[in-house]
Amino acid sequence: MPLASDGFGPCRDGARPPFARSDDVAYRRREAILPESMSNDMSRLTPSKIRILRQAALVGAPLLMLSSLVWPDLVTGQVTLRVVALALLLIGLLTFIDPSVQLRHPRNLAIILMIVTFAAGIAGVFLWRTGRIVAAATYNPGIAPFDITVREVPVPVTHSQHFIITLKRGQYPVTSFRYFWLAYTPKRVRIEWPRLELFKVIFDERYVATCSWSWGREATWTMLVPPGAPAPGDQP
Repeated sequence: MPLASDGFGPCRDGARPPFARSDDVAYRRREAILPESMSNDMSRLTPSKIRILRQAALVGAPLLMLSSLVWPDLVTGQVTLRVVALALLLIGLLTFIDPSVQLRHPRNLAIILMIVTFAAGIAGVFLWRTGRIVAAATYNPGIAPFDITVREVPVPVTHSQHFIITLKRGQYPVTSFRYFWLAYTPKRVRIEWPRLELFKVIFDERYVATCSWSWGREATWTMLVPPGAPAPGDQP
């Protein structure tokens, strides 16, 4: 029968050398426990769970985009649906990252580069679609000021820029309307605001959009078109 070690020879299974240090035993105990705890953490995201998450994200994103086009009058709004769809798409792309290797692995680096490029492209499109303010005016009746902005936004389908006229009081919109022309974009835009409930937006000194509004009823928008000139695409 093999004997227990005296500190210099081999020891039988389960026996502790009499001169073994306590920190060595603690280190071996941690070494035995650590791989098990790490495996439990990694088992939370099994390949099947990652595959299900990827499929749900890559299928849900196109469905949300399609629903925003088919039902444009949904309560949540098209912008909200598109933002959620883009978030799902990014989540689906993140599931392609291999957790078994480091982020510096060439495969993971390629996926991260693709995600960053995609996110930068989407951000660029949103900034491009935001447009720019080409005219603004403020009317202060003495309580809280009202603001009018005319924002020019690009729309490649009509081969022209669209003009969104918005009347706000603080952060709350009062009324808004969009005007555009096919293959024609006015170069000069100015605002006339003779009184609070009546203002005009003049395009190229030719077209005059007039808005008459008051609290408790809808605003009335009209457009004065010069003789022989093409009418704008949106008409009240």
